[in-house]
Amino acid sequence: MHRTILFLSRFFLSLWLVLIISFLALLLFNAPNVPANTPFASASIRTQNNAIIYLPNRIFNCTETAQQFQCQADIQQDVLELSLTKGNNDSYDLQNCEAQYGGQPVSCQNTGETFAPILSKTYEVTALDLSPQQLQAVQRKYQGINTLMQLGEVRLFQISVGLSLVAGIATAFFTWLHPRLFLSKVFASVAAGFGIHQLVLYGLGQVRYDAVNAYGLTPGAWDGVVVSTAIATGIITSLATALLLWQKLNRPTQILVRIMSSVGIFTLCWLSFNYSFIFGLDTFGSFLPLESIVTGLAAAVSVVFAVAAAILLWSHTHQSLKKFMSLGSGFGAVALTSYLLIYLLLGLGYAD
Repeated sequence: MHRTILFLSRFFLSLWLVLIISFLALLLFNAPNVPANTPFASASIRTQNNAIIYLPNRIFNCTETAQQFQCQADIQQDVLELSLTKGNNDSYDLQNCEAQYGGQPVSCQNTGETFAPILSKTYEVTALDLSPQQLQAVQRKYQGINTLMQLGEVRLFQISVGLSLVAGIATAFFTWLHPRLFLSKVFASVAAGFGIHQLVLYGLGQVRYDAVNAYGLTPGAWDGVVVSTAIATGIITSLATALLLWQKLNRPTQILVRIMSSVGIFTLCWLSFNYSFIFGLDTFGSFLPLESIVTGLAAAVSVVFAVAAAILLWSHTHQSLKKFMSLGSGFGAVALTSYLLIYLLLGLGYAD
């Protein structure tokens, strides 16, 4: 039975690694990346059947003049050209789009704006002289960006939540089965430190700028203090938790570290619920009335887990430390994975 559980934990962890790497590769390879690639976030082709085929903006080569951006891309052995007029105050606040395909004028319309990662326009071209077979070939060639756009913001968040939950479950089981591994103790320690880091970052981030101006601190300087303090406390908590797990601390110091680690677990639990559930509920408009209830429930459950972590650390037996590491690693994996994926989606321009 133990071998079966061990095999399954390693299998699901390996499967998760394959899925997360594939998902990250898909996101990174198709990211709009304005203005590094182009001055616009995306371009798409609307067919006669009103289907939309998305084109990654990395395929466009752009040149800049004083008044315009000229962008070209090879589409089915002809050239799609976009002439984009610069804005008066911001070069990337594009005012007009003119398009040609194969030397013939085609329609080009502004379909909105998105962050990619700066606020950028999206465009749609129509009336391209392409057969259905050619359009299908274009869609197959750029399957990645079309898959992402068809999934949409909500489903991408749902995939991120799912990957985060799987990461937490797999990590918790792996830690439970391998509590003596160096990696298990290190990850549990880093997770506790990350929890404290996020708590300090959030807490000090609530201080208003006008409250620190009296002490001669500018907003930029205070932001630096907040980030530095959060990083320092996170590192200290990680190191102290590691020493506690390796039983390298004297008894008075252990009390302080147990409190810090338990608070870190509380924050990890809160982040896990916040990213995975509350943030997920925000993607469904019909669930918004439940948000305050879920928030309160998440806080209560987080307190319960924090108290459980404190009790486990206080017991300080092999079995209790094993449970603490599984608890911290599981919630830590959920929080860290959610944090990475959500901010990646926002930073790359897949979500607003």
